[in-house]
Amino acid sequence: MAIAPQGNAKELVVPPLREDLRLLPAGTDEYGAPCWTIHDPVRNRYFRIGYAAFEMLRRWPLRQGQAIIERICRDTVLSVDEASLNGLIKFLHGNGLLQRDSNETVAEFSRIANAGKPPFWKWAIHNYLFVRVPLVHPDGFLRKTQPIADIIASRAVQLGVLILGLIGIFLTLRQWDLFVSTFMGFANWQGVVWMAVTLTLAKILHEFGHAYSAARYGCRVPSMGVAFLVMYPVLYTDTSDAWRIISKEKRLRIAAAGIRVELALALLATFFWHLVPPGPLQSAVFLLATTTWITTLLINLSPFMRFDGYYLLSDFLGIANLQNRSFAMAKWTIRETLFRFGHPAPEPMPRKKRRMLTAFAIAVWIYRFFLFLGIALVVYHLFFKVLGIILFVVEIAWFIVIPVLNEMKHWWKDRHSAKVTPSLVVTGFLLAVLTVLTFVPWQSRVSADAVLQASNDAEIISTVAGQVVEITVKKGDRVRAGDTIAILSAPELDAEHRIRELELAEARILLAQTEASRDNLGDYAARLQEMRRLAARIVALEARQDLLTLRAPIDGMVRELADDIRVGDWIAPRTQLARIVGASERASWEVVAYVSQRDIARIGNRPSARFYPEQFTQPVLDIEVETVERFNSTYIETPALVSTHGGTIAATADRDGRYTPHDPVFKLEGIVATDRESPPAGEGFSMMQRGRLQIDAEPMSWARRLYEAIVAGFIREVSF
Repeated sequence: MAIAPQGNAKELVVPPLREDLRLLPAGTDEYGAPCWTIHDPVRNRYFRIGYAAFEMLRRWPLRQGQAIIERICRDTVLSVDEASLNGLIKFLHGNGLLQRDSNETVAEFSRIANAGKPPFWKWAIHNYLFVRVPLVHPDGFLRKTQPIADIIASRAVQLGVLILGLIGIFLTLRQWDLFVSTFMGFANWQGVVWMAVTLTLAKILHEFGHAYSAARYGCRVPSMGVAFLVMYPVLYTDTSDAWRIISKEKRLRIAAAGIRVELALALLATFFWHLVPPGPLQSAVFLLATTTWITTLLINLSPFMRFDGYYLLSDFLGIANLQNRSFAMAKWTIRETLFRFGHPAPEPMPRKKRRMLTAFAIAVWIYRFFLFLGIALVVYHLFFKVLGIILFVVEIAWFIVIPVLNEMKHWWKDRHSAKVTPSLVVTGFLLAVLTVLTFVPWQSRVSADAVLQASNDAEIISTVAGQVVEITVKKGDRVRAGDTIAILSAPELDAEHRIRELELAEARILLAQTEASRDNLGDYAARLQEMRRLAARIVALEARQDLLTLRAPIDGMVRELADDIRVGDWIAPRTQLARIVGASERASWEVVAYVSQRDIARIGNRPSARFYPEQFTQPVLDIEVETVERFNSTYIETPALVSTHGGTIAATADRDGRYTPHDPVFKLEGIVATDRESPPAGEGFSMMQRGRLQIDAEPMSWARRLYEAIVAGFIREVSF
């Protein structure tokens, strides 16, 4: 069937429309012009048309194209031509709104239907992420129970819910700690079941809020069911019939009904939390009062996905098909800004509105970039490795890479009409700079977490528990090996020592009596063994008592002294009281660093390096690297570099207090260069400084680093 003959309009006979179509008023568009909606009841689809299309459809029974055009020009202020009529015919034909009588037109309709069905592989890519499963057709049930829903939605009930909610909030603020602690009720399997039941109930009521609101305004609700979003079940309600409603306020109420229901549930739950007894039911009420409505607001109010927030924004702005129109406007704006092709805008609109749609489209693109990236990661971890890797690549390629390439193809196609613009020059310059930064190996240094510390130092640590009797030094004092640093007292050791001495004296007397008397010679060996045991115990106690006197193991200076320990304080074993730095001038300071796996191959055996302390007031030091380990470290020997102690290396402590790194790291050791001034030895310099070590290395570009990271990750993940 010829859709739009290219001859004169007098020869054009318009094809007949389907008889089951309905033409409904649709209020006005964002510019105030009247609109109408074509309803296709077979597919339950709606098509918005403007004033000119409406006037042409009103005169469709004339059948002659020239007659339709002349009648419109005579009866209205519109000026339509053959191109306008042909455009409308193409629109009706492409959407299957014309009658199909002959075999040729039936075949054409089948072609259109098949064109709307993507190939299986495209269908699979989209539908394993999002699949709708209709469960019920609730229209009849909604009609019968609508009076009950109207009572629940009445102003009196809403006011009562608000009052109860405010009372609940007031009571909750007075018992806030008890209220928050209710979440512990989900720490068992019964709590998990209650959580699942509560969330399901809340979401069902959410969807019925949409359904009853749509039914109240005369809309059909053909289906309700569950959609699987990346295998996660999400309930849905088909309220597409709301397109027939002229009032923007009513459409907004339908879109917001689900959120209003959950907010009302939250207010009631906040009140009833104070009435129900502690247990699973109270935990479920707590969940309704807190988690469900917050997640609903965060997810459903987002205008960047086609959830409630998108339709609320679309109806509020009065812009139908907001997303597609904003995408088209943003693409046109980018093309004209960069290349000034001279193409007309997708639709005429004020500059302010054009900028608003462009900004919205860019925000959606940014949101979707991270969303699809997150979905790709979820898909990768959700399936077994081989399928996960394939689906990850497909997600990134299909939803991120291919749309960008398609836009660039459009640029290339129109390259002959492109013009040099300031925006193009600036963009080209930035791309050139980015290319240089990405592909030129300008990075000739490797940065690593490091610690500067004295290479000859000693910690003064108590090995036993005791009370501080005397501290004989102060910070900055010079000491020699063997000098007393502190004296501790342990009354328990002293008491046990006296008891064991008395027991030993008694054992010696009994042993002497046994030797003098021949009657108890059988007890001699046992008493001799007891005496020896007591003597050994006393020696051990005296050794422990000797540990109560803490002495300097090396010559040096007292660099650190525990400020929070005073005479008379009790301290636990392994408490550090002081640190002594050796008196040697040669190589008395060393640097310990840990290099990541991706950087270790770029470092030579004895590279040059510079240490940058965290404290910017301290000097930058030249470092002579002496040791570069080529096997990854099993433990982090410098706790100051671990994230739990303020460093940046992620590690987990075992029972022995050793830190195992999460990722492979390689130890590097060096000393302060002798031709540089040594770190200051005054009071202000801490004997241990965290910082960053900049190490000379083989130059490498960002592109190569990214390539090696991808290859290494791929090899690591496929090794199963």
